[in-house]
Amino acid sequence: MKITPKGPDSIKVSRSAPGTEARPATPAPAPAGGSGLDQVQLSALATNQVPAGEAPFNAENVERIKQAIRNGEFTVNAEVVADRLLEIESGLARQS
Repeated sequence: MKITPKGPDSIKVSRSAPGTEARPATPAPAPAGGSGLDQVQLSALATNQVPAGEAPFNAENVERIKQAIRNGEFTVNAEVVADRLLEIESGLARQS
């Protein structure tokens, strides 16, 4: 499979799901006491994600994949990748 850049005219933009529209960043008010620390607010979608330390992890599987990549034997099934991306997108749409 060969991937070639097609330029900005070939990029298609779709409308965001309700509640996920991009908004310009606005600075948070400085905390009392003037410490000047930045603050971050997470959306409901972000707070519902699995924390990194709790994500399922199979070290044996990761090592097997690394070895296949090193040996040039790793193949990507584009159909499976596309299906999984659609599953993720569907799940995100349901959460909104």
